[in-house]
Amino acid sequence: MATLSYKIHTVESVKSTNSTVKALAKDGAPEGYVLTASMQTNGRGRLNRVFFSPKGTGLYVSILLRPECRLAPYALTCMSAVALADTVRTFGIDCGIKWVNDLYVDNRKTAGILVESALNQDGSFLYAVVGIGVNLFPPEEGFPEPIANKAAALFSCAPDEEVRKLFLKRLLLRFKRYYEQLPDITFFDAYRDRLIGIGSRVLVSEPDGMRYGTSIGIDRDFQLLVRFDDGTEAALDRGDVTLL
Repeated sequence: MATLSYKIHTVESVKSTNSTVKALAKDGAPEGYVLTASMQTNGRGRLNRVFFSPKGTGLYVSILLRPECRLAPYALTCMSAVALADTVRTFGIDCGIKWVNDLYVDNRKTAGILVESALNQDGSFLYAVVGIGVNLFPPEEGFPEPIANKAAALFSCAPDEEVRKLFLKRLLLRFKRYYEQLPDITFFDAYRDRLIGIGSRVLVSEPDGMRYGTSIGIDRDFQLLVRFDDGTEAALDRGDVTLL
């Protein structure tokens, strides 16, 4: 993989950093374009869920990539999750990853990742946009319903722009390190070891219904391995998984 060089752009407010960078990617923006915003008015997460993005309390960043190799569908998501977890740990905070894209601290979600990509006809990447949203500081009025009992911030202090800048710097450094080693998935063991809920009961919501089972691990394509209550097993590459 070629060397990743960043060109960072910062704005006060944007509807969605991912949507903005996707539009720029279609217009030919180069790999390494990074957009950060103090707030998002229409932040999005996986499965088109809303990502709460209030002003000044989080890090909302999207990175434009143009990978030269083919990758498993979740490889960039899982790579980003490891880079994010590495960054959090540099601040002395323990954290875990919930398959496939969420970061948890003390059983509460503190960050999420959304990777959106476009492929050429031969299956190679036209572009990929990695969006990362992190709850750095608690909102002044607290997290709103229905996430009040599910979300948390990494730091308990008031918003601090220097901490935000340092977090972004450390994150981009770790992201670059893993990305430049692709297609070698050097982060596989770290991702597997930081997964929470392996061995736990799960509820899997799929387009054709919901099923109960037990999470038993992941495969080399980062698919979640589940043993369902009817005795069947599956490697999931989609769907919503709730830890019970």
